[in-house]
Amino acid sequence: MAALTQEEIKKILTEIELKERASVLGYFSQPFRVYHGERPLFIKLYFPVKNLRVIESIIKNHDDYVRELRFAGLKIPETSIISRPEAKKHRLIIIQDAFKDEELLRNRIIKAGVEEVKSLCIMVFDEMLRFREKKNKHIDIGFHPTLRNYSVHEGELWFFDTFPPMLMNQKDLNRLILKMSPYGGLLKKIIPLRLINKVTDEYYHIDRMFTGVVGSCCRLRPDDSDFILSFSREYVNQSNSLSVGEKKNIFSLLKKPPQLSGIWILIRKMSGNTGKPNINTPISA
Repeated sequence: MAALTQEEIKKILTEIELKERASVLGYFSQPFRVYHGERPLFIKLYFPVKNLRVIESIIKNHDDYVRELRFAGLKIPETSIISRPEAKKHRLIIIQDAFKDEELLRNRIIKAGVEEVKSLCIMVFDEMLRFREKKNKHIDIGFHPTLRNYSVHEGELWFFDTFPPMLMNQKDLNRLILKMSPYGGLLKKIIPLRLINKVTDEYYHIDRMFTGVVGSCCRLRPDDSDFILSFSREYVNQSNSLSVGEKKNIFSLLKKPPQLSGIWILIRKMSGNTGKPNINTPISA
């Protein structure tokens, strides 16, 4: 899909009420769908901050991050990030080509038969290992291949969660998460920065990526947990891309359905994030 022009972006944003649609649900934003003519788009609004230099840095990092993800073989829909002044602050906005509800991977996992669940999970496992193999080895880069960040369009995976951009090391990402969180000030008081690793380890370590995907699947399909654990362990065992040590680590984490970390549960409760897809009623733009 062609990139939106500046005139098109301006028209879209002037026809939605930004203040009314800014959300404190989800963690960073609550995406909603609009239509630009017949073209469906997701709009994602982020917590406004005062420091324009920080905003400009995030925009550059985001554009570079999308480029690096594509370089590593990920399919990403047409995505634009801009900032808009709001009172004395600046709000980041992402505009992105949207997918149908039935294409969202999380929805597919919920409704699919067990064999299709296996096939869909293997698609994500394959992409995780491809990313590790093809990514730029000379830079720090994180990646969050969780179910809610994917759609399946015409039989292929599309990754659409590009925020926060992760073209940085884990420590810097932790700082960015606090900076862009509506609850960052409170979190700083009750959670040491290093403990956020309990969440962000899943973005930088292959064993945690696996357990993140498997855990999400098991929570969505609790009656099929044994089957999900079985085919996941089989995949790991047969992989030629994982070392013996990595396989051992993953097996130790897949003895039972993986659970969310206590830190992430706390953050979700604070943000009101129930883990459900956050897509509101469409409007025209």
